[in-house]
Amino acid sequence: MNIRLMASMAALAILIIKILIFSSSTPQPVTPIQQMQNLPPPQEETYVIFVPGLDTSCDGSPYNTMGFEYFRTSFERLGFSYNDEHFLMYSYTGGLVQEGRWYPKPYRPADTGQPIQFSVNHLKNMIDEFTRSHPQAHYLLVGHSLGGRIVFDYVTKYRLENAGPIKGVITLNSPLTGLSYNRIDLLGLVRKIWGSPAVRQLAAENQLKDKLGIERQKNEAARRMIQAGIHVATFGTRQDVVVHPFMACLTDEYGAPVTKGYVLSVSCFSMLPLDLFGHMRILYQQKVAEEIVHAYCANINKR
Repeated sequence: MNIRLMASMAALAILIIKILIFSSSTPQPVTPIQQMQNLPPPQEETYVIFVPGLDTSCDGSPYNTMGFEYFRTSFERLGFSYNDEHFLMYSYTGGLVQEGRWYPKPYRPADTGQPIQFSVNHLKNMIDEFTRSHPQAHYLLVGHSLGGRIVFDYVTKYRLENAGPIKGVITLNSPLTGLSYNRIDLLGLVRKIWGSPAVRQLAAENQLKDKLGIERQKNEAARRMIQAGIHVATFGTRQDVVVHPFMACLTDEYGAPVTKGYVLSVSCFSMLPLDLFGHMRILYQQKVAEEIVHAYCANINKR
């Protein structure tokens, strides 16, 4: 057995351990935010749209499979409930508004691998339909992993010239500039979803990012969002085994973040097994929760 094969098998074993542990237990959130000073009062007509990532699912209920538990709990200091009507769950198959409430359609893990533009269109339709029932609504878009890429692409395609109801964009370990083929090959041995159209698109972008100038395009889009008055934060995790941190956190030529997000560490230790969970543990970080709540409460300053 050659060295390269042994290395691949070892990496695969690590990924399998990660998936098995995550399928049997959920990381326990740290203590919710207790003090956040100088926040303006929350905006009555601002809604948070949570967009989950690849390989997730929805049973068709507004909250059962919403996820983002720690962030939702962090809003309690603003008087929100855990299943507050200001929290909206995105669905990869769409949804509908009934009596002013948003109801996502059920979707399977396989649906999350559809072409990214299909998913972007579902987000556009969701916002358009909900806005018809709530003309004064504004939205803070929070996406994890592929969900963040969907959020970013939606605003890039439809809201750069006119921010309209979009108040903020926060992406968490999202493949904004693609995914590494090496990581995808290993993950594909564990789950078929990693061979889906969405993942293949992300891999192709990463391979051609220099030729196509993808990093420059994403940075320019982020700057234009900020100029339009949109709160933008792109976060990456140093220990992420799925998305490289600098494919998730947009930076300039000197490595400085171009948004309010940055690369963070999810533990005080650079050792296993905590580092295996970098891709998911960002969902339980207090600094990220603080940024989301601040973005929600910030005054709308559209230009």
